[in-house]
Amino acid sequence: MKKIKLYMLSFLSILILLLASCGSKNSGSNESKKTKTISIGYQSGMPVFTIAKERGSLAKALAKKGYKVSWHYFDSTTDMINSAGNTNGVDFGGGGSTAFVFGQASDKSIVKVAAQTSAGRGSAIIVRKNSGINSVKDLKGKKVAVTKGAVQQYELVEALKNAGLSYKDIKVEYMAPSDALAAYKKGGQFDALIIWDPLLAQAQKSVSTKVIAYRGTIFGKNADRKSVAYYFASTNFLKHNKAAVKLIISEIRKSAEWYKNNPKAAAKLLAKAYNTNFNYVYTAAKRSGSNKIIPVNKDLLSDLQAQADVFYNLKLVPKKINVYDSKYYWNYTK
Repeated sequence: MKKIKLYMLSFLSILILLLASCGSKNSGSNESKKTKTISIGYQSGMPVFTIAKERGSLAKALAKKGYKVSWHYFDSTTDMINSAGNTNGVDFGGGGSTAFVFGQASDKSIVKVAAQTSAGRGSAIIVRKNSGINSVKDLKGKKVAVTKGAVQQYELVEALKNAGLSYKDIKVEYMAPSDALAAYKKGGQFDALIIWDPLLAQAQKSVSTKVIAYRGTIFGKNADRKSVAYYFASTNFLKHNKAAVKLIISEIRKSAEWYKNNPKAAAKLLAKAYNTNFNYVYTAAKRSGSNKIIPVNKDLLSDLQAQADVFYNLKLVPKKINVYDSKYYWNYTK
């Protein structure tokens, strides 16, 4: 009888240990499936991305894969990139190509993961109609406002070159886009401004404005390629979440199609998101172009390298960079 009791106690002890072990394994399994938070940056110059946010499609798709999205608004791509890789910085974002030149030159931990074609009339150099300035050539000796690190800075350099001028022939006023728009409306702080939609549309509808160069006239038939926007992931986030990055790109592509096919509905959505006038974003939507989402390829990198070399030669970036360095781009189709 004592032997039976001893056997029973031994059996129960083993059973308890096994159950405890299973519980521990289940606990570990649940921990590995714990919801991850993705910090995503967006801005008014990237309406396709904002649409993915406002329609909730991106957050829903990521939620099915165990991710929660935390959205953060930025005034410019440069500010967004500067945040990437930092504690509480963004894991994913997007914006104009020039910021990526400045970012790589400053050793920012970002990887370009997709590109988006741009619109020929979505960015422009503007002046007040009564300014007496009728062409880019007339900007010699004038003060021109631009956002440092924005793709418009590159567009300005190329526009000046096309007119037989150099960057040194003008007085550059670096300003945040919202500050530049406010100053343009008020008048008197500078002679010309290069800015992008929907702020461009707002400037045109708020002040008697003359366009002296659109992006399309600066770059010609290659405008959609030479002035692309890029989407990026922080280096660490991409390393551990490639499937999530591919999913984000897929959802962005869907949003781009919806934006193209529903400009009025998109404008209503964006006006609410940016707390701005419907007519500004509707004007921008109607001239936004195809917004094709494409992989980062050698042709795009060739244009970006040319841009990087321009800024290095102007001594506007601290060092010469190689944009073909695989550390800074990734092809989501491979």
